[in-house]
Amino acid sequence: DVQLLVFYDPNNGDFAALNILIGQLVQENGNVQPYASDITATDNAEKLAELNSSLGIGDLEPGTPQIVIGGQVLIGLSAIQSQLPQLVEDYAAQGGVSLPPWEDLVDSLVSDEPAPTVETTGEAAQSETKPIYMAYFQQAGCQECARTSYDLKVVESQYPQWVVESFSMEEPESKTLNEWMSEKYGVPEEKRLSTPMLFVGQDVLIGTEATLNNLLIAVGKYVQGGAERSWEDFDEAQAEQSLVDRFRSFGVLTVLGAGLIDGLNPCAFATLIFFISYLTFTGRRGRDILFVGIAFALGVFLTYLFVGVGLLKIVQSLSFFTALGRWVYLLTALLCVALAILTFRDYFKVREGETTEMALKLPLGLRRRINKVIREGSQVRAFVGMAFVTGFVVSLLELACTGQVYLPTIMFVMSVPELASQAFLFLVLYCLMFILPLIVVFVLSYFGTTSQQLGQFLNRHTSTIKFATGLVFVGLSLWMTWTVAPLFGIHVPWTWLLMAGVVAVIILVVAVLLVTEKPASRQRNPRRRRSRA
Repeated sequence: DVQLLVFYDPNNGDFAALNILIGQLVQENGNVQPYASDITATDNAEKLAELNSSLGIGDLEPGTPQIVIGGQVLIGLSAIQSQLPQLVEDYAAQGGVSLPPWEDLVDSLVSDEPAPTVETTGEAAQSETKPIYMAYFQQAGCQECARTSYDLKVVESQYPQWVVESFSMEEPESKTLNEWMSEKYGVPEEKRLSTPMLFVGQDVLIGTEATLNNLLIAVGKYVQGGAERSWEDFDEAQAEQSLVDRFRSFGVLTVLGAGLIDGLNPCAFATLIFFISYLTFTGRRGRDILFVGIAFALGVFLTYLFVGVGLLKIVQSLSFFTALGRWVYLLTALLCVALAILTFRDYFKVREGETTEMALKLPLGLRRRINKVIREGSQVRAFVGMAFVTGFVVSLLELACTGQVYLPTIMFVMSVPELASQAFLFLVLYCLMFILPLIVVFVLSYFGTTSQQLGQFLNRHTSTIKFATGLVFVGLSLWMTWTVAPLFGIHVPWTWLLMAGVVAVIILVVAVLLVTEKPASRQRNPRRRRSRA
């Protein structure tokens, strides 16, 4: 094992970054064994002071983290981030390294070297260190970008010499720069034009790779020597030609396949299923479901089409959509959790023979009253309009997370006169295939509420269908939780705990509902209870 002795202060501002780094090293190297020593405890603080005094280490900032590994002491977060990963790797290759007993610790450490000093911050650090330049490609509405932007602020507080230059992928110049840098760094074609994407020194982080821990490790590599602006010699003409050549390699089937794959969008599915569930809940049938489904899919189709031809560039760039995104995601996650609870509650009700007690099927009398209020009426039309607007908003929020490579390339080539008509045709085909999964969902829902044979089949297999539907909602809940958590500053491993908590809440609430509803159910059905007895 590679054993570490970690002195830390949980109230220190560096603790979060230190904790993430240690966790990452333990994950990547199963033989890393850290021993934690909280220096807010008097005994631990006295031992650390004794150790530093023996090694000739002067006064440090209160709470400064220190790590003992092998024959070295690392002092301060920057030194730990820049040196510890390599030391762990070296010692692991040698078969590991153990910590000696405390009384032998000082003799085992390097004490004939100059005493370590804490790296300075502020203006003094700026004058002694070289700048670390990073290119950051982002896009409005991209929720991964929102998470990354949050993480960048954390990294910035640790490295004052760090300089981030941000590029918006809505701009053609940013697309060409991203293409050129992707070529330079050897990024595979299928990942180019993705967001978020960050280049620093010799490193590139793309999409989900751009975690706080990976950012800290990447930037930490260049603390001593700095990192230059690797895009100084940008060749725009070369990048434009590369994009055009890639577009020429597209075939019709390729574009159709890309649109279909990108259309398998959990957030859009969750929203559409909510609309359909609501209509079923209120007793609405085939025609209303068809109209709502068409309106929602049309909103998605027109949004992608208008974005593709550049008509929504101003709307896209509004920071409002980025800020709104995480709350829409959170609301969708909560709706999925609620639907999962109600669906599993219905499953157990059906198993007990109480189909009339299903939550997602209102009592007949109440449904008749609701139908009387909204029949033939403006409220149905308003609901259809709301579905169209929701499709528009959801598409803007999801745009940056779908259509990578193909859609941005098509959008760029739209500005090339001799290829504009072909690019527009590909854009239309892409958008049509993108909404195809949504169309399949609402068409099946439509026939499910109008076909007598299908209706009889569903009635015979209600419990199985309820159970499968509940699993779908649980899956959507977990996916949305995984997506939402980083937007509120929650990272792994806490994200896994949050997802486990979501499952626990669903199980607990379903159990509570079933237990509390049983007495009332028995009172309503005394005859059924006696007959069973």
